[in-house]
Amino acid sequence: MLRYMASLILLTAVWVANPASSAVPADFLYRNTGPGDTGMPYRIFLPPGYDPGQNYPLIVFLHGAGEAGTNNTSQLNNNANGALKLVSDANLAIQPTFMAAPQCPTNSSCWGQAQSLQRLNAMLDQIAAEFSIDADRVHVTGLSMGGHGTWSLVQNRPDRFASAVPMSGYGGGSATAMSGIPFWYFHAANDGTVGVAGSRNQVNALRAANARVIYTEYATGGHGIWSNSYGNALLFPWIMAQWRGNPSLTTPPVVRIEQPTQEPVWITDLAQTPLSGVFDNDGASIASVAWSRRNGPNGTANGTTLWNTPSIDLELGINDLIITGTGSSYYANYGGATTINANLRANRVTSIPEPGDTVIAINSAGPDYNAIDGTAFVADSAFEGGSTQVSSHVIANTADDTLYNSWRWGNFAYRIPVANGRYEIDLHFAETYNSAAGQRRFNVTLQGVPILQEFDIAAEAGLDTALVRHYVIDVDGGEILIQFSNGSVGSARVDAVHVVLSDDVLFASGFDPD
Repeated sequence: MLRYMASLILLTAVWVANPASSAVPADFLYRNTGPGDTGMPYRIFLPPGYDPGQNYPLIVFLHGAGEAGTNNTSQLNNNANGALKLVSDANLAIQPTFMAAPQCPTNSSCWGQAQSLQRLNAMLDQIAAEFSIDADRVHVTGLSMGGHGTWSLVQNRPDRFASAVPMSGYGGGSATAMSGIPFWYFHAANDGTVGVAGSRNQVNALRAANARVIYTEYATGGHGIWSNSYGNALLFPWIMAQWRGNPSLTTPPVVRIEQPTQEPVWITDLAQTPLSGVFDNDGASIASVAWSRRNGPNGTANGTTLWNTPSIDLELGINDLIITGTGSSYYANYGGATTINANLRANRVTSIPEPGDTVIAINSAGPDYNAIDGTAFVADSAFEGGSTQVSSHVIANTADDTLYNSWRWGNFAYRIPVANGRYEIDLHFAETYNSAAGQRRFNVTLQGVPILQEFDIAAEAGLDTALVRHYVIDVDGGEILIQFSNGSVGSARVDAVHVVLSDDVLFASGFDPD
Protein backbone atom coordinates (compact mmCIF):
# COMPACT_ATOMS: atom_id res chain seq x y z
CA MET A 1 0.00 0.00 0.00
CA LEU A 2 2.87 2.40 0.83
CA ARG A 3 4.46 1.67 -2.54
CA TYR A 4 1.10 2.34 -4.23
CA MET A 5 0.64 5.64 -2.37
CA ALA A 6 4.18 6.74 -3.21
CA SER A 7 3.56 5.96 -6.89
CA LEU A 8 0.29 7.85 -6.79
CA ILE A 9 1.96 10.89 -5.22
CA LEU A 10 4.74 10.76 -7.85
CA LEU A 11 2.19 10.43 -10.66
CA THR A 12 0.21 13.38 -9.31
CA ALA A 13 3.40 15.42 -9.16
CA VAL A 14 4.13 14.63 -12.81
CA TRP A 15 0.63 15.74 -13.81
CA VAL A 16 0.99 19.02 -11.93
CA ALA A 17 4.50 19.71 -13.19
CA ASN A 18 3.71 19.01 -16.85
CA PRO A 19 -0.05 18.88 -17.33
CA ALA A 20 -0.12 19.49 -21.08
CA SER A 21 3.03 17.73 -22.29
CA SER A 22 2.34 15.55 -25.32
CA ALA A 23 4.22 13.15 -27.52
CA VAL A 24 6.13 14.76 -30.39
CA PRO A 25 6.78 13.44 -33.91
CA ALA A 26 10.27 12.27 -32.94
CA ASP A 27 8.64 9.79 -30.55
CA PHE A 28 7.12 7.86 -33.47
CA LEU A 29 8.86 4.95 -35.22
CA TYR A 30 8.98 4.70 -39.02
CA ARG A 31 7.16 1.80 -40.72
CA ASN A 32 5.75 0.87 -44.15
CA THR A 33 3.07 -1.65 -45.11
CA GLY A 34 5.13 -2.95 -48.04
CA PRO A 35 8.64 -4.40 -48.38
CA GLY A 36 11.29 -1.90 -49.38
CA ASP A 37 8.94 1.00 -48.60
CA THR A 38 6.64 0.00 -51.47
CA GLY A 39 3.40 0.26 -49.51
CA MET A 40 1.82 2.93 -47.32
CA PRO A 41 4.21 4.75 -44.98
CA TYR A 42 3.12 5.16 -41.40
CA ARG A 43 4.47 6.18 -38.02
CA ILE A 44 3.79 4.30 -34.78
CA PHE A 45 3.94 5.58 -31.21
CA LEU A 46 4.71 3.09 -28.44
CA PRO A 47 3.42 3.87 -24.95
CA PRO A 48 6.22 4.55 -22.45
CA GLY A 49 7.15 1.41 -20.54
CA TYR A 50 5.61 -0.82 -23.22
CA ASP A 51 5.33 -4.39 -21.93
CA PRO A 52 4.79 -7.05 -24.64
CA GLY A 53 3.20 -9.21 -21.96
CA GLN A 54 0.06 -7.05 -21.84
CA ASN A 55 -2.29 -5.76 -24.51
CA TYR A 56 -2.78 -2.05 -25.28
CA PRO A 57 -5.37 0.06 -27.10
CA LEU A 58 -4.52 1.56 -30.48
CA ILE A 59 -5.60 4.93 -31.88
CA VAL A 60 -5.37 5.34 -35.68
CA PHE A 61 -5.03 8.96 -36.84
CA LEU A 62 -5.88 9.90 -40.45
CA HIS A 63 -4.46 13.24 -41.62
CA GLY A 64 -6.03 15.84 -43.91
CA ALA A 65 -5.30 16.66 -47.55
CA GLY A 66 -2.51 19.11 -46.74
CA GLU A 67 -0.33 16.39 -45.20
CA ALA A 68 -0.51 13.93 -48.11
CA GLY A 69 2.72 12.57 -49.56
CA THR A 70 5.24 9.78 -49.20
CA ASN A 71 7.88 11.34 -46.90
CA ASN A 72 6.39 9.69 -43.79
CA THR A 73 6.73 12.93 -41.84
CA SER A 74 4.09 15.41 -42.99
CA GLN A 75 1.19 13.57 -41.36
CA LEU A 76 2.59 14.61 -37.98
CA ASN A 77 3.09 18.27 -38.94
CA ASN A 78 1.95 20.75 -36.29
CA ASN A 79 1.83 17.82 -33.85
CA ALA A 80 -0.68 16.10 -36.14
CA ASN A 81 -2.79 19.28 -36.11
CA GLY A 82 -3.45 18.73 -32.43
CA ALA A 83 -4.11 14.98 -32.49
CA LEU A 84 -0.97 14.31 -30.45
CA LYS A 85 -2.85 15.77 -27.49
CA LEU A 86 -4.49 12.36 -27.31
CA VAL A 87 -1.12 10.92 -26.24
CA SER A 88 -0.30 13.58 -23.69
CA ASP A 89 1.42 12.57 -20.47
CA ALA A 90 -1.83 13.08 -18.56
CA ASN A 91 -3.79 10.86 -20.94
CA LEU A 92 -1.11 8.17 -21.00
CA ALA A 93 -1.23 8.14 -17.21
CA ILE A 94 -4.95 7.30 -17.49
CA GLN A 95 -4.38 4.63 -20.14
CA PRO A 96 -1.14 3.84 -22.01
CA THR A 97 -1.95 3.51 -25.71
CA PHE A 98 -0.37 3.07 -29.11
CA MET A 99 -1.00 5.62 -31.87
CA ALA A 100 -0.57 4.98 -35.59
CA ALA A 101 -0.35 7.79 -38.16
CA PRO A 102 -0.37 6.54 -41.77
CA GLN A 103 0.31 8.84 -44.73
CA CYS A 104 -1.79 8.88 -47.89
CA PRO A 105 0.08 9.70 -51.12
CA THR A 106 -2.56 11.96 -52.70
CA ASN A 107 -4.90 14.66 -51.45
CA SER A 108 -8.10 13.82 -53.29
CA SER A 109 -10.43 11.66 -51.18
CA CYS A 110 -7.45 9.38 -50.74
CA TRP A 111 -8.57 7.52 -47.65
CA GLY A 112 -11.77 6.31 -49.28
CA GLN A 113 -10.03 4.69 -52.24
CA ALA A 114 -9.90 0.90 -52.41
CA GLN A 115 -6.10 0.69 -52.37
CA SER A 116 -5.84 3.00 -49.35
CA LEU A 117 -8.44 1.00 -47.42
CA GLN A 118 -6.59 -2.20 -48.28
CA ARG A 119 -3.32 -0.71 -47.05
CA LEU A 120 -4.89 0.64 -43.87
CA ASN A 121 -6.14 -2.82 -43.02
CA ALA A 122 -2.70 -4.22 -43.85
CA MET A 123 -1.20 -1.64 -41.47
CA LEU A 124 -3.52 -2.78 -38.69
CA ASP A 125 -2.57 -6.41 -39.31
CA GLN A 126 1.11 -5.51 -39.34
CA ILE A 127 0.94 -3.53 -36.09
CA ALA A 128 -0.96 -6.35 -34.39
CA ALA A 129 1.68 -8.84 -35.53
CA GLU A 130 4.57 -6.73 -34.21
CA PHE A 131 3.08 -5.34 -30.99
CA SER A 132 0.65 -6.42 -28.28
CA ILE A 133 -2.56 -4.72 -29.41
CA ASP A 134 -5.96 -5.32 -27.83
CA ALA A 135 -8.15 -6.16 -30.83
CA ASP A 136 -11.23 -5.01 -28.91
CA ARG A 137 -9.82 -1.50 -28.34
CA VAL A 138 -8.86 -0.19 -31.77
CA HIS A 139 -10.09 3.38 -32.35
CA VAL A 140 -9.92 5.67 -35.38
CA THR A 141 -10.00 9.44 -35.72
CA GLY A 142 -9.21 11.87 -38.51
CA LEU A 143 -9.67 15.44 -39.68
CA SER A 144 -10.90 16.98 -42.92
CA MET A 145 -10.02 14.39 -45.60
CA GLY A 146 -9.18 12.14 -42.67
CA GLY A 147 -12.59 12.84 -41.15
CA HIS A 148 -14.15 11.34 -44.25
CA GLY A 149 -11.49 8.63 -44.12
CA THR A 150 -12.61 7.73 -40.60
CA TRP A 151 -16.11 7.11 -41.90
CA SER A 152 -14.78 5.19 -44.93
CA LEU A 153 -12.49 2.94 -42.88
CA VAL A 154 -15.18 2.05 -40.35
CA GLN A 155 -17.66 1.47 -43.16
CA ASN A 156 -15.10 -0.80 -44.86
CA ARG A 157 -14.44 -2.88 -41.72
CA PRO A 158 -16.97 -2.15 -38.97
CA ASP A 159 -15.90 -5.34 -37.22
CA ARG A 160 -12.47 -3.88 -36.38
CA PHE A 161 -13.27 -0.74 -34.39
CA ALA A 162 -14.39 0.20 -30.90
CA SER A 163 -15.04 3.91 -31.59
CA ALA A 164 -14.68 6.58 -34.26
CA VAL A 165 -14.05 10.34 -33.99
CA PRO A 166 -14.35 12.22 -37.32
CA MET A 167 -13.61 15.97 -37.42
CA SER A 168 -14.54 18.46 -40.16
CA GLY A 169 -15.33 15.58 -42.51
CA TYR A 170 -17.52 15.23 -45.56
CA GLY A 171 -19.54 12.63 -47.43
CA GLY A 172 -22.18 10.19 -46.29
CA GLY A 173 -23.71 6.82 -46.99
CA SER A 174 -25.50 3.89 -45.44
CA ALA A 175 -24.94 3.58 -41.72
CA THR A 176 -26.65 0.28 -40.95
CA ALA A 177 -23.45 -1.76 -40.62
CA MET A 178 -21.91 0.84 -38.29
CA SER A 179 -24.83 1.34 -35.94
CA GLY A 180 -23.17 -0.59 -33.13
CA ILE A 181 -20.05 1.63 -33.08
CA PRO A 182 -20.07 4.79 -30.94
CA PHE A 183 -19.18 7.95 -32.88
CA TRP A 184 -18.22 11.40 -31.64
CA TYR A 185 -18.35 13.98 -34.43
CA PHE A 186 -16.85 17.49 -34.39
CA HIS A 187 -17.52 20.24 -36.95
CA ALA A 188 -18.02 24.01 -37.07
CA ALA A 189 -21.13 25.56 -38.58
CA ASN A 190 -19.00 28.23 -40.30
CA ASP A 191 -16.49 25.81 -41.87
CA GLY A 192 -15.78 27.42 -45.25
CA THR A 193 -13.56 24.57 -46.52
CA VAL A 194 -15.68 21.51 -45.84
CA GLY A 195 -19.32 22.35 -45.33
CA VAL A 196 -21.01 21.12 -42.18
CA ALA A 197 -23.70 19.30 -44.16
CA GLY A 198 -21.52 16.19 -44.55
CA SER A 199 -21.23 15.66 -40.82
CA ARG A 200 -24.89 16.46 -40.25
CA ASN A 201 -25.89 13.90 -42.90
CA GLN A 202 -23.69 11.20 -41.40
CA VAL A 203 -24.92 11.89 -37.88
CA ASN A 204 -28.53 11.77 -39.11
CA ALA A 205 -27.88 8.51 -40.98
CA LEU A 206 -26.36 6.91 -37.89
CA ARG A 207 -29.17 8.09 -35.65
CA ALA A 208 -31.72 6.82 -38.18
CA ALA A 209 -30.01 3.42 -37.79
CA ASN A 210 -30.50 3.70 -34.00
CA ALA A 211 -26.81 4.30 -33.35
CA ARG A 212 -25.60 6.26 -30.32
CA VAL A 213 -23.84 9.41 -31.56
CA ILE A 214 -22.29 12.42 -29.87
CA TYR A 215 -22.18 15.45 -32.17
CA THR A 216 -20.35 18.64 -31.23
CA GLU A 217 -21.14 21.45 -33.65
CA TYR A 218 -19.37 24.71 -32.90
CA ALA A 219 -20.95 27.99 -33.97
CA THR A 220 -17.56 29.35 -35.06
CA GLY A 221 -14.00 28.09 -35.43
CA GLY A 222 -13.89 27.52 -39.17
CA HIS A 223 -12.20 24.48 -40.62
CA GLY A 224 -9.28 24.12 -38.22
CA ILE A 225 -11.11 23.24 -35.01
CA TRP A 226 -8.96 20.17 -34.44
CA SER A 227 -6.45 21.20 -31.80
CA ASN A 228 -9.15 22.49 -29.46
CA SER A 229 -11.35 19.48 -30.15
CA TYR A 230 -8.57 16.99 -29.44
CA GLY A 231 -7.90 18.96 -26.26
CA ASN A 232 -11.44 18.30 -24.99
CA ALA A 233 -10.91 16.87 -21.50
CA LEU A 234 -13.73 14.34 -21.96
CA LEU A 235 -12.60 12.97 -25.31
CA PHE A 236 -9.71 10.67 -24.40
CA PRO A 237 -11.45 9.03 -21.40
CA TRP A 238 -14.54 8.55 -23.57
CA ILE A 239 -12.50 6.87 -26.33
CA MET A 240 -10.71 4.60 -23.89
CA ALA A 241 -14.01 3.53 -22.30
CA GLN A 242 -15.28 2.04 -25.58
CA TRP A 243 -14.76 -1.64 -26.35
CA ARG A 244 -15.60 -3.36 -29.62
CA GLY A 245 -19.17 -4.61 -29.41
CA ASN A 246 -19.55 -3.19 -25.89
CA PRO A 247 -19.79 0.62 -25.92
CA SER A 248 -19.80 2.37 -22.57
CA LEU A 249 -23.16 3.56 -21.26
CA THR A 250 -21.65 5.24 -18.20
CA THR A 251 -18.74 7.38 -19.42
CA PRO A 252 -19.72 11.02 -20.01
CA PRO A 253 -20.97 12.61 -22.06
CA VAL A 254 -23.82 10.10 -22.18
CA VAL A 255 -27.60 9.97 -22.18
CA ARG A 256 -29.22 6.84 -20.79
CA ILE A 257 -32.79 5.52 -20.86
CA GLU A 258 -33.36 3.66 -17.60
CA GLN A 259 -37.15 3.16 -17.57
CA PRO A 260 -39.08 1.19 -18.74
CA THR A 261 -35.89 -0.79 -19.46
CA GLN A 262 -32.15 -0.27 -19.72
CA GLU A 263 -32.00 -2.66 -22.68
CA PRO A 264 -31.96 -1.27 -26.26
CA VAL A 265 -35.11 -3.22 -27.19
CA TRP A 266 -38.39 -3.86 -25.40
CA ILE A 267 -41.49 -5.92 -26.11
CA THR A 268 -44.73 -4.72 -24.57
CA ASP A 269 -48.48 -4.97 -24.90
CA LEU A 270 -48.93 -1.49 -23.44
CA ALA A 271 -50.50 1.22 -25.59
CA GLN A 272 -48.24 3.92 -24.18
CA THR A 273 -45.23 4.38 -21.93
CA PRO A 274 -43.24 7.18 -20.28
CA LEU A 275 -39.44 7.17 -20.44
CA SER A 276 -36.99 8.34 -17.80
CA GLY A 277 -33.25 8.37 -17.38
CA VAL A 278 -30.01 10.29 -16.92
CA PHE A 279 -27.95 12.85 -18.85
CA ASP A 280 -24.39 12.75 -17.49
CA ASN A 281 -22.45 15.69 -18.91
CA ASP A 282 -19.66 15.61 -16.31
CA GLY A 283 -20.88 18.85 -14.78
CA ALA A 284 -20.95 20.82 -18.04
CA SER A 285 -24.06 22.81 -18.90
CA ILE A 286 -27.20 21.04 -20.17
CA ALA A 287 -29.71 23.01 -22.19
CA SER A 288 -32.51 20.50 -22.69
CA VAL A 289 -33.61 16.90 -23.17
CA ALA A 290 -36.04 16.16 -25.99
CA TRP A 291 -38.03 13.03 -26.83
CA SER A 292 -39.61 11.75 -30.02
CA ARG A 293 -41.15 8.70 -31.62
CA ARG A 294 -39.81 8.39 -35.15
CA ASN A 295 -42.47 9.58 -37.62
CA GLY A 296 -44.68 10.40 -34.64
CA PRO A 297 -45.06 12.82 -31.74
CA ASN A 298 -42.24 14.66 -30.01
CA GLY A 299 -41.69 17.06 -27.15
CA THR A 300 -39.43 18.27 -24.35
CA ALA A 301 -38.73 16.09 -21.33
CA ASN A 302 -39.02 17.29 -17.76
CA GLY A 303 -35.64 17.84 -16.10
CA THR A 304 -32.11 17.56 -17.49
CA THR A 305 -29.58 15.61 -15.44
CA LEU A 306 -32.49 13.45 -14.33
CA TRP A 307 -35.26 13.58 -16.91
CA ASN A 308 -38.63 12.01 -17.66
CA THR A 309 -41.18 12.21 -20.45
CA PRO A 310 -44.96 12.14 -20.53
CA SER A 311 -46.56 8.89 -21.63
CA ILE A 312 -45.77 8.30 -25.31
CA ASP A 313 -48.35 6.57 -27.51
CA LEU A 314 -47.11 3.33 -29.07
CA GLU A 315 -48.33 1.97 -32.38
CA LEU A 316 -48.65 -1.74 -32.99
CA GLY A 317 -45.33 -3.01 -34.31
CA ILE A 318 -41.97 -1.27 -34.08
CA ASN A 319 -41.69 2.11 -32.34
CA ASP A 320 -38.33 3.90 -32.41
CA LEU A 321 -38.18 6.10 -29.31
CA ILE A 322 -35.38 8.66 -29.26
CA ILE A 323 -34.02 10.81 -26.44
CA THR A 324 -31.71 13.68 -27.47
CA GLY A 325 -29.81 15.69 -24.89
CA THR A 326 -28.34 19.09 -25.80
CA GLY A 327 -25.46 20.54 -23.82
CA SER A 328 -22.18 22.44 -23.94
CA SER A 329 -19.76 22.37 -26.87
CA TYR A 330 -16.99 22.22 -24.21
CA TYR A 331 -15.14 25.14 -25.84
CA ALA A 332 -16.71 28.48 -24.97
CA ASN A 333 -14.72 30.51 -27.52
CA TYR A 334 -16.39 28.63 -30.39
CA GLY A 335 -19.89 28.49 -28.91
CA GLY A 336 -22.28 25.93 -30.32
CA ALA A 337 -23.59 22.81 -28.64
CA THR A 338 -23.29 19.04 -28.35
CA THR A 339 -26.19 16.67 -28.95
CA ILE A 340 -26.23 13.14 -27.58
CA ASN A 341 -28.88 10.53 -28.29
CA ALA A 342 -30.16 7.31 -26.78
CA ASN A 343 -32.67 5.01 -28.45
CA LEU A 344 -35.22 2.40 -27.44
CA ARG A 345 -36.90 0.11 -29.96
CA ALA A 346 -40.26 -0.82 -28.55
CA ASN A 347 -42.19 -3.62 -30.23
CA ARG A 348 -45.83 -3.26 -29.26
CA VAL A 349 -47.78 -6.49 -29.63
CA THR A 350 -51.48 -7.12 -28.99
CA SER A 351 -50.51 -9.58 -26.27
CA ILE A 352 -47.23 -11.00 -25.00
CA PRO A 353 -46.73 -13.97 -27.30
CA GLU A 354 -46.94 -17.56 -26.17
CA PRO A 355 -44.89 -20.28 -27.87
CA GLY A 356 -46.11 -20.65 -31.44
CA ASP A 357 -47.48 -17.10 -31.60
CA THR A 358 -46.47 -14.47 -34.12
CA VAL A 359 -44.11 -11.89 -32.64
CA ILE A 360 -44.28 -9.68 -35.71
CA ALA A 361 -45.21 -10.10 -39.37
CA ILE A 362 -44.07 -7.33 -41.72
CA ASN A 363 -45.49 -6.59 -45.16
CA SER A 364 -42.35 -5.24 -46.82
CA ALA A 365 -43.07 -1.97 -48.64
CA GLY A 366 -46.79 -2.51 -48.13
CA PRO A 367 -49.63 -1.51 -45.77
CA ASP A 368 -51.30 -3.55 -43.03
CA TYR A 369 -52.57 -6.82 -44.49
CA ASN A 370 -54.49 -9.76 -43.02
CA ALA A 371 -53.41 -12.99 -44.67
CA ILE A 372 -55.80 -15.81 -45.53
CA ASP A 373 -54.49 -17.88 -42.61
CA GLY A 374 -55.27 -15.03 -40.19
CA THR A 375 -51.71 -13.70 -39.80
CA ALA A 376 -51.84 -9.93 -39.32
CA PHE A 377 -48.97 -8.37 -41.28
CA VAL A 378 -48.19 -4.82 -40.19
CA ALA A 379 -47.16 -2.06 -42.58
CA ASP A 380 -43.47 -2.05 -43.43
CA SER A 381 -41.40 -1.23 -40.35
CA ALA A 382 -38.12 -2.00 -38.56
CA PHE A 383 -36.20 -1.54 -41.81
CA GLU A 384 -33.02 0.43 -42.46
CA GLY A 385 -32.16 1.49 -46.01
CA GLY A 386 -33.44 0.18 -49.31
CA SER A 387 -36.17 1.30 -51.70
CA THR A 388 -39.71 0.10 -52.38
CA GLN A 389 -41.67 -1.04 -55.40
CA VAL A 390 -45.07 -2.53 -56.21
CA SER A 391 -46.64 -4.65 -58.94
CA SER A 392 -50.06 -6.20 -59.68
CA HIS A 393 -49.36 -9.78 -60.77
CA VAL A 394 -51.25 -12.99 -60.13
CA ILE A 395 -48.98 -15.05 -57.87
CA ALA A 396 -48.82 -18.82 -57.93
CA ASN A 397 -48.35 -21.00 -54.84
CA THR A 398 -50.26 -18.62 -52.54
CA ALA A 399 -53.70 -17.22 -51.85
CA ASP A 400 -52.10 -13.94 -50.69
CA ASP A 401 -51.20 -12.22 -53.96
CA THR A 402 -51.20 -8.84 -52.20
CA LEU A 403 -48.32 -9.87 -49.96
CA TYR A 404 -46.06 -10.55 -52.94
CA ASN A 405 -46.83 -7.45 -54.97
CA SER A 406 -44.90 -5.03 -52.79
CA TRP A 407 -41.25 -5.43 -51.89
CA ARG A 408 -38.21 -3.71 -50.41
CA TRP A 409 -35.09 -3.85 -52.57
CA GLY A 410 -31.42 -2.82 -52.63
CA ASN A 411 -29.00 -2.93 -49.71
CA PHE A 412 -31.09 -2.87 -46.54
CA ALA A 413 -31.73 -4.55 -43.21
CA TYR A 414 -34.48 -5.39 -40.75
CA ARG A 415 -33.75 -4.96 -37.03
CA ILE A 416 -36.49 -6.53 -34.94
CA PRO A 417 -36.43 -6.18 -31.13
CA VAL A 418 -37.25 -9.41 -29.32
CA ALA A 419 -36.65 -10.95 -25.91
CA ASN A 420 -33.88 -13.52 -25.83
CA GLY A 421 -34.96 -16.98 -26.89
CA ARG A 422 -35.62 -19.16 -29.93
CA TYR A 423 -37.49 -17.89 -32.98
CA GLU A 424 -38.70 -19.21 -36.30
CA ILE A 425 -38.38 -16.83 -39.23
CA ASP A 426 -40.06 -17.01 -42.62
CA LEU A 427 -38.74 -14.87 -45.45
CA HIS A 428 -41.24 -14.44 -48.29
CA PHE A 429 -40.09 -13.90 -51.88
CA ALA A 430 -41.52 -13.69 -55.39
CA GLU A 431 -40.02 -12.54 -58.69
CA THR A 432 -42.54 -10.12 -60.21
CA TYR A 433 -40.09 -7.67 -61.79
CA ASN A 434 -37.56 -9.58 -63.87
CA SER A 435 -38.46 -11.70 -66.88
CA ALA A 436 -36.08 -14.65 -66.49
CA ALA A 437 -33.77 -16.42 -64.09
CA GLY A 438 -30.27 -15.01 -63.79
CA GLN A 439 -31.36 -11.37 -63.62
CA ARG A 440 -31.38 -11.07 -59.81
CA ARG A 441 -28.86 -12.65 -57.46
CA PHE A 442 -28.41 -11.42 -53.91
CA ASN A 443 -27.22 -12.30 -50.42
CA VAL A 444 -28.92 -12.51 -47.03
CA THR A 445 -27.40 -12.82 -43.56
CA LEU A 446 -29.24 -13.64 -40.34
CA GLN A 447 -27.55 -12.49 -37.12
CA GLY A 448 -24.45 -11.88 -39.26
CA VAL A 449 -24.38 -15.45 -40.61
CA PRO A 450 -24.88 -15.95 -44.37
CA ILE A 451 -28.08 -17.88 -45.08
CA LEU A 452 -28.54 -17.11 -48.79
CA GLN A 453 -25.73 -16.41 -51.24
CA GLU A 454 -26.24 -15.46 -54.88
CA PHE A 455 -29.88 -16.29 -54.30
CA ASP A 456 -32.00 -16.27 -57.47
CA ILE A 457 -35.75 -16.28 -56.76
CA ALA A 458 -36.72 -17.06 -60.37
CA ALA A 459 -34.25 -19.92 -60.60
CA GLU A 460 -35.58 -21.40 -57.36
CA ALA A 461 -39.32 -20.96 -57.84
CA GLY A 462 -40.02 -19.54 -61.28
CA LEU A 463 -41.62 -16.20 -62.12
CA ASP A 464 -44.66 -14.83 -60.27
CA THR A 465 -44.48 -17.67 -57.75
CA ALA A 466 -44.38 -17.39 -53.96
CA LEU A 467 -41.36 -18.86 -52.22
CA VAL A 468 -40.84 -19.05 -48.45
CA ARG A 469 -37.53 -19.81 -46.75
CA HIS A 470 -37.74 -20.96 -43.11
CA TYR A 471 -35.06 -20.52 -40.41
CA VAL A 472 -34.73 -21.18 -36.68
CA ILE A 473 -32.38 -19.04 -34.58
CA ASP A 474 -31.48 -18.47 -30.94
CA VAL A 475 -31.31 -14.81 -29.94
CA ASP A 476 -29.17 -13.66 -27.01
CA GLY A 477 -28.71 -9.97 -27.84
CA GLY A 478 -32.31 -8.76 -27.80
CA GLU A 479 -32.54 -8.28 -31.56
CA ILE A 480 -33.08 -10.16 -34.81
CA LEU A 481 -30.92 -8.67 -37.56
CA ILE A 482 -31.63 -9.66 -41.16
CA GLN A 483 -29.37 -8.00 -43.74
CA PHE A 484 -29.96 -8.02 -47.50
CA SER A 485 -27.22 -7.06 -49.96
CA ASN A 486 -26.92 -6.94 -53.73
CA GLY A 487 -25.06 -9.83 -55.31
CA SER A 488 -23.49 -10.25 -58.72
CA VAL A 489 -26.51 -8.96 -60.65
CA GLY A 490 -29.66 -7.03 -59.85
CA SER A 491 -30.82 -6.03 -56.37
CA ALA A 492 -31.74 -7.83 -53.18
CA ARG A 493 -35.47 -8.19 -52.52
CA VAL A 494 -37.89 -9.41 -49.85
CA ASP A 495 -41.69 -9.34 -49.86
CA ALA A 496 -42.49 -10.13 -46.23
CA VAL A 497 -40.88 -11.16 -42.95
CA HIS A 498 -42.69 -13.33 -40.40
CA VAL A 499 -41.27 -13.99 -36.90
CA VAL A 500 -42.77 -16.61 -34.58
CA LEU A 501 -41.83 -17.48 -30.99
CA SER A 502 -40.65 -21.08 -31.11
CA ASP A 503 -42.33 -23.60 -28.84
CA ASP A 504 -39.34 -25.84 -28.11
CA VAL A 505 -37.17 -23.74 -25.75
CA LEU A 506 -37.65 -21.56 -22.67
CA PHE A 507 -36.44 -17.99 -22.64
CA ALA A 508 -33.22 -17.16 -20.84
CA SER A 509 -34.57 -13.66 -20.17
CA GLY A 510 -37.45 -11.44 -21.15
CA PHE A 511 -40.87 -13.08 -21.04
CA ASP A 512 -40.93 -16.70 -19.90
CA PRO A 513 -43.49 -18.97 -21.59
CA ASP A 514 -44.88 -21.16 -18.79
